[in-house]
Amino acid sequence: MSFISKDTQIYREDEKSGHKKLRPEQREELLKNYLPAPPSRQRSSSRARKQGSSRLGVRRFLKAQLYALLYLFIHAIFSLYIRTRGAYRAVSSRLISILKHHYNSPEYIARDVATLSRLPNHLSIILTLENGGRGDALEKLVNEVSEVAAWCAAAGIPTLSVYEKTGVLKRYMTQTHRSVCHRLKIWFGKHQVPALALFARGAPTIRSHSRQGLDLILVSEDDGREAMVDLTRVLTEMVQKEKIAAEDITMDVIDNELSEAVMSEPDLLISFEPYVDLQGYPPWAIRLTEIHCAPDNQGVGYQLFLQALRKYAQATFKLGK
Repeated sequence: MSFISKDTQIYREDEKSGHKKLRPEQREELLKNYLPAPPSRQRSSSRARKQGSSRLGVRRFLKAQLYALLYLFIHAIFSLYIRTRGAYRAVSSRLISILKHHYNSPEYIARDVATLSRLPNHLSIILTLENGGRGDALEKLVNEVSEVAAWCAAAGIPTLSVYEKTGVLKRYMTQTHRSVCHRLKIWFGKHQVPALALFARGAPTIRSHSRQGLDLILVSEDDGREAMVDLTRVLTEMVQKEKIAAEDITMDVIDNELSEAVMSEPDLLISFEPYVDLQGYPPWAIRLTEIHCAPDNQGVGYQLFLQALRKYAQATFKLGK
């Protein structure tokens, strides 16, 4: 309700005089017509009854029970779906592994990849040291590296990089090289075993033969960080000594230097976890890399390796202009 002009004029005159023209009772009487009507006693009593009934918590209790029932229902449906999906994929993977087993034969793997339109020149995998390195976890990790290396050699993939977050394989490079060579001899025979070169940043290269063969690169979480720090220090010193100009440091230069310091960018990255977990993998090394993993997968398996190669062969790369 708006004020009428007469009351407005009276109030403003009283305000100009410092509220000396009207007494408090007169000001209250002036504003009384513009105040909302007080709530009726009947409405207040009904509100009191409603508050009294709500204090019993019956409605709140029923809502809580309804929400709990809906939660249990959704949880049961989702759990049933997850368990059914896991069981289906486990059984199907087991059947395929029996029907499509390589039998430690390079000829079988060569036959499996013969129908693929292309293969990656550089394959990278992510492995995890289980149980914090206790027990036979290191031996299991080395066996997984040897197994995947044999698959790559049989498939004709020239470069394999193995990312393990802690870098424990670098401390056992000689043992790793010996294990991989032994596995390759079992697969290819003593006289046809391919050459193996084992690389790791900050460590001397270990080679089995001088001829071209499989290049195995060991990568850890520290490699990416240390490579960036070292490259930044070197480029800064070169700019300060005026050996190069700051304008000459481009993305291509940084990319080439990082590739030489650690490794080139892989074409395909396989994660043997049931979800994509890069675990600190150097991000600059997988800008255009095809990443593959399989839900509900458990452990390193040949079927996932072959499935990743098939997905890579069917992938379409749009690099833009």
